[in-house]
Amino acid sequence: MLQIERQANKYPWTEQAFTSSFADSYFSYKLLDDAGVMQGFYIAQLILEQLELFNICVATDAQGKGYGKALLQHFLTEGQSRGATEALLEVRSNNHAAIALYQKAGFSINGLRKGYYVSAEGKDDAILMHKWL
Repeated sequence: MLQIERQANKYPWTEQAFTSSFADSYFSYKLLDDAGVMQGFYIAQLILEQLELFNICVATDAQGKGYGKALLQHFLTEGQSRGATEALLEVRSNNHAAIALYQKAGFSINGLRKGYYVSAEGKDDAILMHKWL
């Protein structure tokens, strides 16, 4: 997971962030291709009825093949099976492909966190998104 994260993101999660995301309240999923090679993953948390997507990532050479959509659908289905009634996420404001993916899945924009993410220019805003399940 860490290798895919580092290859696919300019500002990847740290190893410590990954380690802390395997606590009891979190869950994750690894998407494997037909050969059993991991092509992507997500990390999420369910608190009461709120499902939150913390990280979703597809291997660089596997992008554009529908894996992101499959991961997002698994996240939503898994969350519902665990009792979630709503899903939340945040995304870099300049990540137009991800925003479009989330909107196609029924998420709507419901807020903004100014200067939330580190970037080469200093800081990027985070768009907050929500979906009722």
